[in-house]
Amino acid sequence: MKLIKLNCPNCNGKIEYKDKQTFRCPFCETELFLQENKVYYVDQTINNYYGTAPVQKKAPVHNKVKMLSFAMLFIACAMVVYLTNDQEAKTNDAGIAIRTVPESDVLLFFLRDIFNKGEAMPTEEEMASIRYLSAGYEQNQWHFSYSFDDPFTNGRAAISDYVIMDKILNTKKMEQKDFEAFRGITMLDLKGTYEIISDQNISFQHMQGLKSYSGKFNESFSQFARYFADKANIEELTTQIRSNNELALLLEFPNLKKLEITYVDESVTDFHLLNQLPLQSLSVHFINDLKWLSSLSNLTSLEVNYSEATDFTSFYSLSQLQALKLTAVKNLKTIDFIQNMPNLQLLGIKQSDITSLAFLEDKTSLTRLQLSSVGQLGSLDFVNSLTSLTELSVSGYYESVPSLSLPNLRKAELAGSFVSRLEAPALKWLTANIGSIDFNGEALVKFPQLEQLSLTGSGTVINIRALNKLPMLRDISADETAFYDETSALFKLEHVNTLSCNECKLELDSANSFTNEALEHLTLNNVSFRMGDEPLKELDKAMPYFANLTALRSFTMQDSSLQSLQFLKEWQQIEELHLENNAILNIEPLVSLPKLQKLYILGNQVQNKSVLDEGVNIY
Repeated sequence: MKLIKLNCPNCNGKIEYKDKQTFRCPFCETELFLQENKVYYVDQTINNYYGTAPVQKKAPVHNKVKMLSFAMLFIACAMVVYLTNDQEAKTNDAGIAIRTVPESDVLLFFLRDIFNKGEAMPTEEEMASIRYLSAGYEQNQWHFSYSFDDPFTNGRAAISDYVIMDKILNTKKMEQKDFEAFRGITMLDLKGTYEIISDQNISFQHMQGLKSYSGKFNESFSQFARYFADKANIEELTTQIRSNNELALLLEFPNLKKLEITYVDESVTDFHLLNQLPLQSLSVHFINDLKWLSSLSNLTSLEVNYSEATDFTSFYSLSQLQALKLTAVKNLKTIDFIQNMPNLQLLGIKQSDITSLAFLEDKTSLTRLQLSSVGQLGSLDFVNSLTSLTELSVSGYYESVPSLSLPNLRKAELAGSFVSRLEAPALKWLTANIGSIDFNGEALVKFPQLEQLSLTGSGTVINIRALNKLPMLRDISADETAFYDETSALFKLEHVNTLSCNECKLELDSANSFTNEALEHLTLNNVSFRMGDEPLKELDKAMPYFANLTALRSFTMQDSSLQSLQFLKEWQQIEELHLENNAILNIEPLVSLPKLQKLYILGNQVQNKSVLDEGVNIY
């Protein structure tokens, strides 16, 4: 008889014989009962002779073979049960399969980078640690914002921005279903993005902490209203409303505090239903009848965008407003209703033909004022009476600039012509659009607290050495700005540790390279160089001038014609290099950089990536 080894289907231990029909595992004590099937032999042979038939032997039954068959059947059944349970673990109560790992290349690249995974996949636990996530597609690039802090519990949650630079990845789309993988998220904002592919089988019911959702492009509210397990948890929504039925569907979200309606069908009229919700913040687009707003007297924030309304009497009832933004409200001629808003702190007016803001005179509650494309607006003298202002933004204003004295101003976004007329000793953040004129760095010395400076426009900066008189200045960004004779002084500023130049114009001195022990982060994108009056077309001839910036910790030069990396061999402090979309073939000069952690090299035909230490993540 052939002996057959029999193992326990539960623990794989060796089975022991117990009695005639029972087998027992000595490890997990599982007992198997074997019931013998009776096998009857039927002789169907036709005998063509007479006499006593020969005795037929009964076919032997091998007990161990039968028991092995039983065990194999038992294991097969157990596997079916396991696989069924595993599949159920990835579906919700509605039977929708939940995606636990994103499949879109764009999203996976983003996640591998922020979690420092290199080529490895992010874990479910890592993805679950993200609390805030937004995704959008702007200027042919994917943009993300994310935070590991919950904005609902931390009012100052640190939110980081991330831009995909790889040209191929930026041609790809993402799938909406990928966002199911972020089970720990509290705020998800898809920014109405067209390039995110929709799916009929979406569910966020497993996201127990989700409180805020903004959908993809043209996403029906009646469709995504079913995404959530408990609508009472949702406090913020951004949606379209295409019918009165969809408007009524909002009432199923009893704790909705913030609502943005980005599109409204002309048939929708039942806006009065919104007063049944505990709304504190409301933003509406393309609504021309605003009389129903009078019933929302508890609103603290209101935005009206692209409206041809002519009746604004409802605004007089909004006495609790703390923030009011009006964009392209064509027929607005006066803001006298502001007098009924004693708690107003933020006022934003954009694309308006309003001619006077005199009603803001002595509005001491106002701390933030934003004016954009207000070409018909008259004098700004009233601004001097707003002594509580901490933020001021003015653009598209064409009248004469008054002298402004704002002792509490911390942040300003102004045309360059305003800077010389502004007294703001507490100013910390300044964005100046210098247009096409010269901008004198000496004009900034009167802001001793200045920490961050942004310059836009094609004008030329002069006397930049004066910025050394600002001991708090750490960050300078320039967009399309020309430095020319001031280039050397720019790269020798004593206090600045972060410098970003986008499409700037720089001039190199043939005798001197740049030396700086303070600069830690440098970005040079689409920068044009010249030597004397001659343009320098070969980028690799310009880069040796940066070889002595040995304190750099990060360097970015993308979408250029960079070939050689010899210039950075002495950057012993460098940790991160963004060199996407250049002409780099050889990265051997990077071998000598002991602190290098991340190298972004997509879009280059690099042949020797393997020369770098395994501790360097290459993207």
